[in-house]
Amino acid sequence: MRHMNRSFAVHTFQFAWLTTLFASLMTFGAAWAAEDPARTPIVTTDLLRLRTVGDLTVDAEGRRAVVAVRSIDRERGEEDEPEKWAARSHLYLLELDDENADPRRLTHGRRNDQSPRLSPDGKQLLFVRPDENPDESSGQLWLMPLDGGEARKLTTQRHGARDPQWSRDGTRILFTAPVGIDDLDGAPGWPHERSTPDGREFDPAEKHDPHPDGTREEVRAWLEKNAADFDPNVITRLTFQDEQRLRREMRFTHIFTLDLREDETATPERITDGFFDHFDARFLPDGQRVVCAAKRTDEAHPDRVRESDLWLIDPREEDRMRRMLTLPGWRLGAPRPSHDGSVVAFLAQRQDEPAFRQNILGLVPVNGPEDDEPVWLTEEETFRASIRSVEWKPRRTDLLFTAPVRGGFPLFSISPGVLRPVALIQDHDDLPLGVHHFAVGGERTVYARTTPAAPVQVRVRDENGDRLLFDLNEWVSERELSLPQPGELERPDGTKIEYWFMEPTRRAEDETYPVVLQIHGGPSAMWGPGELSMWHEFQLLASWGYGVVYANPRGSGGYGYRFQRANFQNWGQGPAGDVLAALDEVIEKNAWADPDRLVMTGGSYGGYLTAWIVAHDHRFRAAVAQRGVYHLPTFFGEGNAWRLLGWAMGGSPFDPEIREIMERESPFNVADRIETPLLIKHGDEDLRTGVSQSEMLYRALKELEKPVEFVRYPGAGHDMSRGGDPKQRMDRLNRIIEFFERHIDNPRAAPVRPES
Repeated sequence: MRHMNRSFAVHTFQFAWLTTLFASLMTFGAAWAAEDPARTPIVTTDLLRLRTVGDLTVDAEGRRAVVAVRSIDRERGEEDEPEKWAARSHLYLLELDDENADPRRLTHGRRNDQSPRLSPDGKQLLFVRPDENPDESSGQLWLMPLDGGEARKLTTQRHGARDPQWSRDGTRILFTAPVGIDDLDGAPGWPHERSTPDGREFDPAEKHDPHPDGTREEVRAWLEKNAADFDPNVITRLTFQDEQRLRREMRFTHIFTLDLREDETATPERITDGFFDHFDARFLPDGQRVVCAAKRTDEAHPDRVRESDLWLIDPREEDRMRRMLTLPGWRLGAPRPSHDGSVVAFLAQRQDEPAFRQNILGLVPVNGPEDDEPVWLTEEETFRASIRSVEWKPRRTDLLFTAPVRGGFPLFSISPGVLRPVALIQDHDDLPLGVHHFAVGGERTVYARTTPAAPVQVRVRDENGDRLLFDLNEWVSERELSLPQPGELERPDGTKIEYWFMEPTRRAEDETYPVVLQIHGGPSAMWGPGELSMWHEFQLLASWGYGVVYANPRGSGGYGYRFQRANFQNWGQGPAGDVLAALDEVIEKNAWADPDRLVMTGGSYGGYLTAWIVAHDHRFRAAVAQRGVYHLPTFFGEGNAWRLLGWAMGGSPFDPEIREIMERESPFNVADRIETPLLIKHGDEDLRTGVSQSEMLYRALKELEKPVEFVRYPGAGHDMSRGGDPKQRMDRLNRIIEFFERHIDNPRAAPVRPES
């Protein structure tokens, strides 16, 4: 495929055009920046400076916090090697009792340290550290004393260790780890899915010498040996794709404990068994029993099981696992024991319509019957948001949780005694904010906050108020920013749509400016001022002199079940009308917005909607469709997110009625109507949406002699724009802008990197 990248690359004259553009505008850009020497525009390479929070932790008394800080570091190579950058994650210690203490960096170098967990007494730090040259394992557990001493490695799990947790007394550790099917005793009880006439699975334990010219048994042994070497990949599973490669050995997530009172050679003990997945494990207060969620059933292959139950594990008992709660038709997860261990809070989602149902919050007694009806603290109709992370306040009966709500990610509190969520941290400067990570200890809540003016700050909330602990991006205060302005409109069918728009930075009153319509993916994602992932991209476009419009059309999360389901069998016309109505209103109400210089872009589902719109609306001068799906029946076969298609369209493409709907909703089938110059982008290794639909759309437009280009990023997956190779991420941004600039008249000088 790599030779296709070269043949589909942008022509040499386009690179020359871009180079000339930057060179010719350097003088004007420098003069523009000099107008206000205290503030300079956002530039592409600011992406390399943007630091974010991966996770955080607080000790039991609320005296210390540790933050995993994600950054992009320059990699030093040989003098003749091109400049390289790599994503890293390092740990920082925050002393909460000392308001004047600066963050202290704990780890350095080429590390990606993550999942920090402070011991209850705050003296030791548990975390996950991937190998410097990692294979497919996720990393191992390490333990670091915070008052002096080196970190030491605790585990050597074959496929890595994840999600570490402390017992309340700090003597035991709980974690999960994948275990290969060949490392488990016995055989699965669920039916295998390999085609054999008699239903008998071939037993590799039957020893035969492998030979391509031998007996039937020897030929079969030879084929099995080849398959064991993954040459070829023999696929018999329904779920056979990861994000960027095929799944190989079947693995199951199991739960382990490690006793730190033993010597340093102590080995982890696996406390679960069977050919099932277990997740979200937590100790009960006694430090022995464990609660978790699991998909344990022999009735169906694990790839076909979506429901999960809550389980109680007591390693001291012979029959150590007991199903604590089962709700047929529900997926249960995130169990969180109360401080006294009498009840467990958990999240639940109905599985009749997984694309639209919200996570709701429930309580169940630890020692109740498994079919007991939970106490529901939230419901879909009364709290119209899908709950994310949830934790108990220490020694309290209150719970804290986050949820996407109308463009923000507030932090809520709820008590079993008062079944009404209360927003504790919700907005800043009259705009929604985002709380993307939080942890509690003592009477303190430490959280990572996103606002338009400060993309990532770590703050603490306690009885003394709310104060800043760590501003990860102080350099932003030196930049000229455009702050979003809200809007709301009502569509002809009564649907209310929220949107935001950003003016070009340094907008002059007597000038007009181009406008870019940005469309989110999902389609159940939600954008707003509290969303971090688009902060840099939107600000960069504003620096180049574009107004930016983005909306949450029907189908978006953050507005409840009915709004999220409003795009059922309607991915194109309804959502397209919503985002275009937002664009129309911005143009109508803002004289600076030029209706003759409109461009648009979107990724994933946003790429789909971009292609749909330019096939039905020809006002745009240029458009960029990124990592999208364009022919829904093909998406069913090539993307690992194929289940979304059935949920959203009501069935599978081999059902004639559903096939008709899918074809109706496929932009590929109206490719002949596209007149807008279109840039199509995709990662070579994107298995979430698959790359062949981008090839199909490109080839169709090229065959029709329409203005189209196709850009492929080698080695990139679906999330390249958020966490991929830094150079590719910058290329992606500049290539979008360069494509727009080719097709509109934009007199604004290019923003120039400030002198360091």
